[in-house]
Amino acid sequence: MLFSVAVLLSALAAVNAVSVSTLQERTVGNYVQSASGSASFTHYSGCGAPACGKTASGYTAAINQLAFGSGPGLGAGDACGRCFALTGNADPYSPSFTGPFGKSIVVKVTDLCPVQGNQEWCGQTQSNRNNQHSKPFHFDICDDTGGSAQFFPNGHGALTGTFTEVSCSQWSGSDGGANWTGACLSGESAGNWPATGCGNKGESFFLILSPFAFLPPLCIPLHESFDGLADPSSFC
Repeated sequence: MLFSVAVLLSALAAVNAVSVSTLQERTVGNYVQSASGSASFTHYSGCGAPACGKTASGYTAAINQLAFGSGPGLGAGDACGRCFALTGNADPYSPSFTGPFGKSIVVKVTDLCPVQGNQEWCGQTQSNRNNQHSKPFHFDICDDTGGSAQFFPNGHGALTGTFTEVSCSQWSGSDGGANWTGACLSGESAGNWPATGCGNKGESFFLILSPFAFLPPLCIPLHESFDGLADPSSFC
């Protein structure tokens, strides 16, 4: 019996260790955040009131909500201020196009690309982590600061490719003043993900179940209110 208890405790500790590591690397606060991977890229204008609360003079971009680390109106997410090297290598609308592609650029994340209204590119969710172009991350590059003109080849306004988080010493630009209390670009001085910068805001419902049937499921509490669920914490 003592042996069985020891085995159970050892297995539970192993599951917890794996789950915590996974959360740190992939789903901190239920947001999916990674220092490198594949992504899609588009561009937008009117970048003067970014969700991080600070403008910047260098190349900037919005990132999809699941990676941004906050929802609309909740403030700066943990992506704010982080710098990424972006490389395009395909046009999802013109698969036969093989280049030449634009330059690889380094952008600073200052804005949010919300799920609502942007399902094609920024519709990644916990239940479906890829967008409609099979990419788990999306960067919407700001026209106003010149990044899109460097990144996209003539006649091609959407690309897919790769991204890698880099030190913001590789980014050419400067930050503007805060637009509101709580504005944050602390990712520029934080370590690469999974290190924390501004921190994530809010959570979405997400369960991590133990792979061992005889162990209790691991649970992340629900901190949001949903109609019909009087006591969401009862799930944990």
